[in-house]
Amino acid sequence: MIETVITVLGWEDRFPLGMEIILSKYKVKRIVLISFIDYCSMDKMEDNKKNLLENCAMEKIEVVEVNLEYSNSINNWKCLDQFFEKETENIEYLLNITTIPRETIWALLFFLRQKNSHINYIYFKPETYCDGWLTKNYKNPRLLFKHSGVFELDKKLALFIITGFDDSRLDSLIEYYEPSKIVVFSQRGNQFHNMDRNKYIKKSNSFESEIVEFDSYDVEEATKILNDTIIKYGDSNIIISSQGPKLSSLSTYKNHLLHDSIAFAYVPAQDFNLEYSKGINPDYIDGKLEI
Repeated sequence: MIETVITVLGWEDRFPLGMEIILSKYKVKRIVLISFIDYCSMDKMEDNKKNLLENCAMEKIEVVEVNLEYSNSINNWKCLDQFFEKETENIEYLLNITTIPRETIWALLFFLRQKNSHINYIYFKPETYCDGWLTKNYKNPRLLFKHSGVFELDKKLALFIITGFDDSRLDSLIEYYEPSKIVVFSQRGNQFHNMDRNKYIKKSNSFESEIVEFDSYDVEEATKILNDTIIKYGDSNIIISSQGPKLSSLSTYKNHLLHDSIAFAYVPAQDFNLEYSKGINPDYIDGKLEI
C-alpha cells in the first residue's frame, strides 16, 4: 500500500490535476512536497501549494515540506541526504515524476534505493505543450554528484542524448563536452508532433552520430535499448543526458546501476515558459521500478 507520495510543486495544470488523481487513487498518509524556492514566485505556484495543503488538511494527510534551490545542486544533495537519513526503511513510496527536474529524479532514486528495493512511480502527460519555447537561457551542463562516471584517458567520449523539444539545450551539451561521437535517442512516433518539433534530429548529420529510436514511455524497452547501446560503445567514455520524457530518467538510472562507469549530465535552464503545457492526459503511466 502506498504510504508516502514524493512530488515537486509545479505551475503546470498537470500538477494539481495529477495530485487530485493520486489522492483519489491511493490512501496516502503523507506527502513529501519539494519546492524549488528560487522559482516559487512563478504564477500559479502559490495557489497550487495553498490548494494542496488545504486538501491534505481536510483529508488529514501529513505534508512534509523540503525546500531546495534549482541553482544549487550541491546544497540540494545535502538537503536530500539529511532528509532521507531520518526516513525508515521499506516505506512504500510513490514518486510523482511529472514535475520533477531530471537531475532531482536521479538524486531521489539514489537515496530511495537505500531505503527500499523498489520504487513506485507515476507520470502524467499534458494534454498539449505550447507551440513556442519551453525553456531557455541555459547554464553550463553539470554532472550529477556521485554519478559522474569513470573516465579513462585512452578512451574517446561518446555523448548519449535522449532528445526533447529544446534543441538549443542539446547544442550547449555538445559545445561543452566536444564528444567524438553523438548517439541521439529519438522518441518513436509523433505524439505532440514530436518529429516536427525535434529539429535536432534533422540536423544531426552535421556530426558523427547515430540515431536510435525508442519509446521513452516504455521503461523496460527503453532500458534494454540503452543497455545494448552502452555495451556497443564499451570502448568509449559515456555521458548520458536525458532531455526527453521524464520517464527516460528511470531507464537511464537503471542503466547506471548496470554500468556505474557512465556519467549523468544535466543542463539547467534559467527561464521556463509559464504556458509550458495545458491540461492533463487522464491516461497516466505508472509502474514499479526495481532498484
